[in-house]
Amino acid sequence: MTAVTLTRARGVIRARLEDPDRRNAITALLLDNLHAALDAAEADPGCRVLVLCASGDDFCAGTDLSDGVPDTRHATGAMEELPYWRLLERLTRTPVVTIAVVDGRASAGGVGLAAACDLVIAGPGARFRLTEALVGLVPAMALPFVARRTGEQRAFTATLLAEDLDAAAALAAGLADEATIDAEGALRRTLVHLSRVDRNTTGALKEYRARLFPRDTHLGLDATRTFLDRLADPAVHRLIGRLATPERAA
Repeated sequence: MTAVTLTRARGVIRARLEDPDRRNAITALLLDNLHAALDAAEADPGCRVLVLCASGDDFCAGTDLSDGVPDTRHATGAMEELPYWRLLERLTRTPVVTIAVVDGRASAGGVGLAAACDLVIAGPGARFRLTEALVGLVPAMALPFVARRTGEQRAFTATLLAEDLDAAAALAAGLADEATIDAEGALRRTLVHLSRVDRNTTGALKEYRARLFPRDTHLGLDATRTFLDRLADPAVHRLIGRLATPERAA
């Protein structure tokens, strides 16, 4: 069973989210599959680009909460960063270029998944919406990756108002790098440009960016605690419980 399919061609691995019935929600399986896609890209010296895309009307609906609270405890009893946070970190730091092609709804954690990529191409069907506050949650893990693109205040406003941004609005906010009526055509043009830059150079550039704009090394654990603290609130449980099961994502 898989939630992500991989295809390879000319130095590019495409990871397609393939669970449209669940709105491509973030599950343990999907996270495992995306980590495996990164493993495959990093292990292949000929791979320069990892593309994330999706089948169906949703790019990604965020974390599926229908299975309960994620386990964050190590065998020692110490808290660990959630796999979702580790995935976003890897997308920003891997030596390959990561591209999100969004041509459907990206909601809650799905916005973070796109924002963590090096480049975001928004097609005509793209919508970006941080919906966590509507069910009493804080997008603690997605927000740092959104804010590094949009700036702190713009990310805060988009979260507080649960703004629904189309492709043009996402481009204006800095959340997307290109808004287009032809996402596949835009991807092809982007891949031509990237073919002129070797993987070692990309890796060096991303390493330098991480040093130039460092994140607090404890931010992942803080984000995990913040998310789980809100999720433990009975009032939040009641808000989430009002949603139909396929909609229980954050």
